Amino acid sequence: MQKYAIVKDGVVVNVIEYEAQPSAPPPGFEAGHVAIQADAVSPGWNYANGTFTDPNPPEVVEMPAPKSLTDMILESPTELAKLKAALGI
Repeated sequence: MQKYAIVKDGVVVNVIEYEAQPSAPPPGFEAGHVAIQADAVSPGWNYANGTFTDPNPPEVVEMPAPKSLTDMILESPTELAKLKAALGI
């Protein structure tokens, strides 16, 4: 079975599984709906020029590189003092 996006007017209205791509509107859908093979789409996605696009793509958040344990200790006078005491320095 393959997944097919049911598209009407450039918008995915449903996603269903078929053994083969239907040549007519899928059962329960009126004329104007088409089934297009698509593995990773959801209702509400847009379809134009052979490409599906998510109208609400996930937001990419830049995360700072994690600090090393050494950097964290050296930045904190309290932690540095604890380390020196533990080492007998």
